[in-house]
Formats: sequence, structure tokens, C-alpha cells
Amino acid sequence: MKSNKKSNKKSNKNNNRRWICLLGLSLTLPLISCESPTAWGFKGIDTLPTPPDPQYSFAHVLPADTFGSQRENCEFKKGATTEATLAIPTGLGLDLPIRHVIVLMKENRSFDHLLGRLNEQGQPKTEPIPDTYFNLDKKGHAVYPFHQTNTALFSDPNHQSASIAAAVNGGKMDGFVLNAANTTLSDGHFVMGNYEKTDLPFYYWLASTYALSDRHFAPVQGGTFANRDFMLFGTNAGVIDTGTSYPSAKTDSLLRSLMTHGFTWGAYSDGSPLSGSLGWTKTYPGTHSFGDFIKALDAGTLPSVSFVDGLEIVNDDHPPASLETGEKWVKKIYDHATKSPQWDSLAIIWTYDEGGAFADHVVPPKGCLPESGVPGDWKDPNFGQRVPLVAISPWAKQGYVSHVAHDHTAITRFIETLFGLPALTSRDANSDALMDLFDFESPPSSTPNYP
Repeated sequence: MKSNKKSNKKSNKNNNRRWICLLGLSLTLPLISCESPTAWGFKGIDTLPTPPDPQYSFAHVLPADTFGSQRENCEFKKGATTEATLAIPTGLGLDLPIRHVIVLMKENRSFDHLLGRLNEQGQPKTEPIPDTYFNLDKKGHAVYPFHQTNTALFSDPNHQSASIAAAVNGGKMDGFVLNAANTTLSDGHFVMGNYEKTDLPFYYWLASTYALSDRHFAPVQGGTFANRDFMLFGTNAGVIDTGTSYPSAKTDSLLRSLMTHGFTWGAYSDGSPLSGSLGWTKTYPGTHSFGDFIKALDAGTLPSVSFVDGLEIVNDDHPPASLETGEKWVKKIYDHATKSPQWDSLAIIWTYDEGGAFADHVVPPKGCLPESGVPGDWKDPNFGQRVPLVAISPWAKQGYVSHVAHDHTAITRFIETLFGLPALTSRDANSDALMDLFDFESPPSSTPNYP
């Protein structure tokens, strides 16, 4: 009898879901995805074996990048190989010692907001916030960056496309306070606040110790879904603002490309898989709990690529989540990673999906339009806000700062380079793959000790 009740309950839930989709109500219920788990064609991921790690070697000399001007002019298209766009010899990517990538993408913090004092408190190679930078509030008063001591902000400024465009204001970077005032019950001043080393010591230590990019940008001036989708599809896949729609399961993706070439992936979270950007639940193939991720780290059984996301508004850094709680969560991952049997073949990419409409003074550059053929490709070439990105690995250049401008599709291209995958769109085809953050010519660096 109990099993029948459970079966009827599941059947009713599926019927409700089906009617919601048939009536077109999913646009007003963003947690409902209208495509079944089987529609994605990923059922085999749970049984696909991860290729064994080969005996790694170093002294891999990456040739000088001679294709920078072509990428800047967006000359490369969907399907382009990394050999053709990065001047990397054929097959070298598969010989590089990194065989496992962890994408640790957190939520809604700009570079200035999270690491605004890094130049004077750990990494002088980064650009400081100019003393002349300010925003005007509704009363016309100048609001300058200040030390924010509260690591659990209650207010969360709107950060969808219209709001980010208003905040960036055509590159003037002066609309953040007004956007926050117009979309929260506050004067908006809080978005000019930034944290110091004493507030977030572990985050500051990672950014000072490993390879940091101080010119990494969200792919688009929009929210979570569109920016995360760019990493997974090389385009927004028709998604503009968070919660309005999801990509079609038929869209070419990094996940499908990995599987096609015999490599594996896993989406790990105690919340919504991939931060909800695909509308998946925990019943979908390839999804696992955070505890499963830690077990795989400890056992040395990670897939080729792991997408690890925090629990919403608990440890994912999305306001009003406490940044101290999120920092402890990242440290737990780091501690397990450095003790993992796979540490010497591992790279963790720690970044943020978008800036959350917190102030940043750096003007976003332009990128290449996706041109994937997917209906609804993003048509604005301007990147979104600048966000932190740190490469954490024995192969990352310690204490290095990259000033190369790129967006999340550089993470996509990094993975494509390591596993010999073609470009999904012209956006990732013209990305630089983060290669300047790594050194493959020397033995792996010793693991630094966190004080």
C-alpha cells in the first residue's frame, strides 16, 4: 500500500508538471523545466568510465600565441579546434598533466566588491580602485568605495539585464548606487562597499597565492542563468533573464561534447544542480550531492570535469548569504583537494557567475558574438561586470596576475583544450583558454600552507 501511494504521488507530480508546461505556465514558475531528464541524452553519464590518469610529465612548452589578433577580430567559428585557434600543437592538450577540472562558480560578487583592497593587502600586481571613482546617489551626493564590515548583507540589488545595463551605464560604471536604490529598500550606498583581508582572509590568500585574473568578466550584462549558460553552451542558448526560460535540451553543450569524446562530468550540489540554470532537479543524470563530491575527492575518483555549486543563500555567496560561511565551504574543498590522490592532476577554477550589480570600476570590453545558430543568441558584444577568477592547481603560476581580458567561455575553452574538444560557438572559439595562468614546463609547485 505504501509503495502504491508513493507511486501515485510521483505520477500526480509528473501530471502536474505536464499540465504546467502544456499551458505555458513555466515562464511564471521558473523552477519548472518542461524537458524530461531523458531529453538531454545524458543517461549514459552515470556509467561512462572516466579515463585513467596517465603518468604525468612536464617540460611541455606552450608555443607563443600567434593567433591573438585573429581571436580579437572574431575570425574563428563554431567547430574550430584549439590547435587552430591557440597555436597549440596537435594533441598537446591531451598530454598536459591536468586531467581533472573543478569549476567552482559562486554567485553575484564583483571584483572590487569582494577583493577591492587586494592591491594593498596581498597582491600589488592587481589594479587598485582609483581614488577618483564614485557613484552619485538619488540626492546627487558622491558615494565613494568604503570598507564594508558586514559579510552578510540583507539587501540584494536587482542584477538582471536591464539593471546591469543601467549600472554599467555604457561604460561609465556610475549607475550601481542608483540601481540598488531603485531595487532595494535602501539608499543603495551598500553596493560601493568592499571587503578587506581581515574580513575574508582565505579568499584573499587564494587570490594572492595562486594565479589570479584581474580582467575576467561575466559573459553578458545579465543574471545567473545567461552567464552560466555561456560557459556550458558557448552562448546564452536563448536565455535572457534568470527564471524566464531554459535552454533546449537539443543545444550543443560542453557536457555533450565531453561525453562524445569519452570524458566524464558531474554536477555536484546540495541545492539546485548547476545553480538552477538548466532547470534540472537532483533526479537528472550526472547530478550528485556535495557529499558525493567530497567522497570522490578523497578517493581519487573525480570525473574529468566537476561543476560544484553551493547551497542557495547558504554557502554560495549570493546575498544575503554570509561570505564567511561561503569562505569556509571553499576552504573545505581546498583542504580535501590538496590531500586528494588526484591533486597533481587537478585544477580548480574559482570564480563568480556575475557581479550581482555590486560596483566595479573596470569598463567591460567587447567579446565575439556567439553565432551558434541557436535561436536567441545574445546580440550584445559587451561583456558583463568584472568578477574574480583564480586558478588553483600545482600547475598554476603562484603569485601570478593575468591582465588578459576574457569571460567564462575561456573556462569552456580551457576544458576544450585539455580534452581535445571543438568550439561550441564563435565565442569560445575566440577565447584564450586561460593558458597564461599555468606553467607546464616545470615540475608541479609544492602546495603552499595557509597560515
